[in-house]
Amino acid sequence: MKPSWGRGWSIDLRVWIHRAGQAILGPGRLELLEGIERWHSISAAARHMGMSYRRAWDLVQSINHAAGDPLVSAAVGGQQGGGAQLTELGRWAVGVFREIQQQVRLTAAATLPRLVEPSDSAVLHVAAAASLEEVLRDLLATYALQQPTVKVQAVFGASDELATHILAGAPADVFLTADAGPLERLEAAGLVTAGTRQLLATTALAAITQQDRDMPVSKPVHLKKKEAGRIALPGPESPAGRYTQTYLESVHLLDKLAARAVWVENSRAVVAAIRSRQADVGLVYASDAFQAEGCRILFQIPRLPVTVEFTGAAVQRGQGKAGINPAARNACELLEFLASPTAASTFLRFGFVPQHQPEAQAR
Repeated sequence: MKPSWGRGWSIDLRVWIHRAGQAILGPGRLELLEGIERWHSISAAARHMGMSYRRAWDLVQSINHAAGDPLVSAAVGGQQGGGAQLTELGRWAVGVFREIQQQVRLTAAATLPRLVEPSDSAVLHVAAAASLEEVLRDLLATYALQQPTVKVQAVFGASDELATHILAGAPADVFLTADAGPLERLEAAGLVTAGTRQLLATTALAAITQQDRDMPVSKPVHLKKKEAGRIALPGPESPAGRYTQTYLESVHLLDKLAARAVWVENSRAVVAAIRSRQADVGLVYASDAFQAEGCRILFQIPRLPVTVEFTGAAVQRGQGKAGINPAARNACELLEFLASPTAASTFLRFGFVPQHQPEAQAR
């Protein structure tokens, strides 16, 4: 039998961009620049990376010097370090670097299956909340480099609906939910493998509007202003809607906004309503806000009465003795990966707050 890719083997791909022998961008530097673009602050980007402000500032200066022209425009201003943003060259460089990383990863992921014996391949079915789609697809591309013998098939939808399908017999080895309720339904039916439930990440709520719109709204109480216009809200049948309604009730805003509310299906539908100008302001998951092209964030609500939690667990659907699931090992290994420092860095990049310390990247 010819040699094949061994179980436990993995590939770690790290791309760097240099100019005249000096490093401009690497994994950690890219994360810092993306944080600056998101927060418009070097100190905030550093804080979310677990890095000191001084270290971040020195890295920005090193990046600008190595590039020849500034990738970051920063203003010194007290303890917070002033405001900062990427220059046009900086945004271009970040986009190019991300595309190169993605192409390198896709090439490796396409090559590895040819090195795996067909008989060794396994299929793992994942049912995940729709708000996890972008981050999970990115994570699964990385996971394919670590576990090329495992083919992952993911379906995305509303957490409640996915749980209903699983209860009806739909194939699923891993369930990732935005709300504890659907997972508790599966647990009550004996469909969750004991000891596998774990919190992966949380997120906040955020208010968004169109990118080109001048909106006099910078905190929740401003939503009462007539100038805030129509306000898109996720319906209470979705997890995002329940989190949003609980929050608005806690600050006595729900009744005051009712007359101007535009109710839609979920957080993603709120983003669509803002893009299409069916509404003027929308409340969404912060993770959706960070990825919403054509929109800008007005404010975030980091502290909520009920934390927005994304939880995963292995689904028990095997028929072996003692209820052993034949795919349990692969399911547990995927969950371990999703809770790893490597995954934490990706969750952070997509606007989530990971429950584990992100992997320390080379700077």
